[in-house]
Amino acid sequence: MIPPRTLIAYRRTRYQAGNIDIRIGRRSLAMDVMLTTYRAREAVMITANNPMSRRMPLRWNQRMQARLVQALKRYATLPAMGTLRRWSEAHLLVLHDVRPIRKLARRFRQNCIVVLRPRQPARLHFLVT
Repeated sequence: MIPPRTLIAYRRTRYQAGNIDIRIGRRSLAMDVMLTTYRAREAVMITANNPMSRRMPLRWNQRMQARLVQALKRYATLPAMGTLRRWSEAHLLVLHDVRPIRKLARRFRQNCIVVLRPRQPARLHFLVT
């Protein structure tokens, strides 16, 4: 079970890929253009940092993120960030179907991912209940 405080933080986080701002529950016209440009029906924001929202040491997070990059090497990815107040965390924007990315997120013990689809608001996809 994800604590309510953590859920609120996920929803308030500002995600960025390149110069595109992504907010949960809001549609991004710039993201629509990117998805169309890459001919992607969906994209996913994912990280390997701080599994299950438990703060881990910087070097540990860097190693896990590097492993995630390797696991995603066959997909089109762009560097991304998630930021809330003083906290920020490296993410990747994966321009691919959510299903295999969801499996990776579970492997890296993440609570949720951000799913992006053309002409739809960004939404959180929870991996744990």
